[in-house]
Amino acid sequence: MNKLLIALIAGGFATVAAAQTPAPTTTAPAAAPATTPMAAPATTKKEMNKEKAQEVQSATTAGTTNSSVTTAAQQKVNTAESKKLPKSTKAEKQADVKATAKEVDQSGARANAAEAAKNTAISKDVAKPTAAQRKADEKAAASPKNATP
Repeated sequence: MNKLLIALIAGGFATVAAAQTPAPTTTAPAAAPATTPMAAPATTKKEMNKEKAQEVQSATTAGTTNSSVTTAAQQKVNTAESKKLPKSTKAEKQADVKATAKEVDQSGARANAAEAAKNTAISKDVAKPTAAQRKADEKAAASPKNATP
């Protein structure tokens, strides 16, 4: 058992040490002359930056122009449709509030004060364990028979 623990610890140290060492550098073969047909065209860093800037600029303008125009048009249509609907009256709003208050909250929270009072009354009617019963339960839980293996 001790040898196994020593081997595991040593392996862990070796893994950590290997992970912290820099990657081995390989020397690239000598560059082929530019006259070979397989050689890629030479591009300077300045040219590459210009190409990247053009790609970014085109992607930025293409992405924002279309989406903002579409969003503005959609908002205009939504606004026109909402103005066609009649506004609800005070009586309708009150009826909606009363209907919502009667619904049971699915999140587990109390829906209203009447339900909370009813639940409190029910819980007071339930018998509570006595001190002797609680001690007996604690002893039973602490006994070796109930211990988890």
